[in-house]
Amino acid sequence: MEKNLQNIKQEFKNKGIFYTPEILALKLKEYIDIPITEVYDPTCGQGNLLKVFDENIPKYGQELDGLELEKANQSLKNFTGVAGDTLTNPAFINKKFNCIVANYPFSIKWQPTLDKRFIEAPTIPTEGKADYAFILHILHYLSDTGIASVLNFPGILYRGNREAKIRKYIVNKNWIDKIILIPANTFVDTKIATVLIIFKKNKTTTNITFIDEELKKEQVVTLEEIKKNDYNLSVNQYVFIEPIKEKIDSFSLNAKARLQMKNKITADLNLDKMICELEGWNFKKYKQDLIKIIQDFK
Repeated sequence: MEKNLQNIKQEFKNKGIFYTPEILALKLKEYIDIPITEVYDPTCGQGNLLKVFDENIPKYGQELDGLELEKANQSLKNFTGVAGDTLTNPAFINKKFNCIVANYPFSIKWQPTLDKRFIEAPTIPTEGKADYAFILHILHYLSDTGIASVLNFPGILYRGNREAKIRKYIVNKNWIDKIILIPANTFVDTKIATVLIIFKKNKTTTNITFIDEELKKEQVVTLEEIKKNDYNLSVNQYVFIEPIKEKIDSFSLNAKARLQMKNKITADLNLDKMICELEGWNFKKYKQDLIKIIQDFK
């Protein structure tokens, strides 16, 4: 197949790889609210997420594609990069970072492995979707006082089976600080919406803040409510626009109904009177019967 731009983009899409525009890199940085001593990106590509940090901050990254890593080496200052598969051959394995940013490839296949990054989790992430493998990798590398700002596919917030077990484990560990829904069309090459998860290991409450960037609304949700929802972390489960309830004027509605009833009675009486006159029937007796019905209500 000819290696034109369209084919290259499609190949990246098939692998779950998307370019990260600067505005999105800045969005990840926006939620980092602690002093940064160093920053790590486990799937750094050309280093777009790391570029938004000051040059004096040490930067670390790993990238499967050696050519992409070379571009990161050329464009980044104070950078240490390693080529290789982050999940099966992780670099910096004994190091902890106080700041991690990531836009890992969404829902790609991987070769499950059991090491200290995954051994405490209740199960190994499924071979067909590596999302939680990347998340567990990041949490292993995150220091006890650090923060991680990670882009994810929304499906990880509600998918079941193994992912549900790992999601429950992470929530009960109290490692999720915020979940932010990023509107669709933010990426250059895809229209899908994404979610930004902020991880911390030293939270002072068990609450999670849910934010919808499109609605410009947020909601602080207790652990108890999340448990009631079976650990579903979808933002629209907790942040939504309340439907506007129409105010009903019962007096006006009743007055309108009465008017319609009187008009109908008048029309029916006029019709009956006309028929009686044509047929020679006694309309007066019918009218007296109706008057008696009204008098009974006095």
